Amino acid sequence: MLDHKKIFYTGFADQSFEIHCSSIDVYNLASFLFTDFEYSKSTQSIIKYEIASVEEGGMLSLWEGRNRLYHGSSRYNLAYTLMNEVIFHCINKNNKQHAIHAGAVYKDDQCIILPGSSGRGKSTLTMWLVKNGYQYLTDELIFLSNAGQVFPLTRPINLKVTSTHVSWMLDKEYTGEIISDPNGSMIPHRLLNDTFVAKRPYATHVLFPEFVKGQELVLERISPARSSLYLLQSHVNARNLSRHGVPELSNIVRNCRSYKIAYGSFDDLDTVFNSSTGPFGNQ
Repeated sequence: MLDHKKIFYTGFADQSFEIHCSSIDVYNLASFLFTDFEYSKSTQSIIKYEIASVEEGGMLSLWEGRNRLYHGSSRYNLAYTLMNEVIFHCINKNNKQHAIHAGAVYKDDQCIILPGSSGRGKSTLTMWLVKNGYQYLTDELIFLSNAGQVFPLTRPINLKVTSTHVSWMLDKEYTGEIISDPNGSMIPHRLLNDTFVAKRPYATHVLFPEFVKGQELVLERISPARSSLYLLQSHVNARNLSRHGVPELSNIVRNCRSYKIAYGSFDDLDTVFNSSTGPFGNQ
């Protein structure tokens, strides 16, 4: 199956991938997903995928060797499946850094990481922060060094809503630049803030978000001990690390300010993030 000439090369966290594409259209889809990955060819084995498209009926298939991972007409479902496959392989055997399910943004000398499981609101809050002056790193996964340096998996922002639910946050005409269907939307972060520069900053703040419809804004400063406990719940490769990485994570959060935030709308977030006297102002 892997005899097509159009190949997209990508990689992250010492893992390399080849995505063999049957058309320019699906090559562009791979580029949409992985254009911001900092690719360098790994010395490890290269994992190969194939995306095949059939013009008649608009059907798509995703293969890894003889294993068909997706077949259908949804570009979003194929993109979601492929991204999750790549993330799995980047995490599965990684024993060098701490893989954390988290969003991340930076501004000036601040880097905020937003750990949390799906549905807690981290992607939505990450999107709002990028829209309001912060620079995008990721909405899904970071790798933390023992010194607290953030290595972000920079992918399109993924929300489990249709594009009509987030169109109010987009200033630009975005037709054709978003992958969306009833299952969700993938949004290029440059539509929110086009001044992106790839960086690997050190974490300065840890923020645990929770979106609850109708919830009044509550921001709580928490201790390094509580922060470590919460962060471990989002630590996805702990089994690969000595002592599950607990001592190293504890040291990282001691050098950060940690908070929990519960919110039900964006109305009061300016006072938290964009005020010089707020907890995320320059201190």
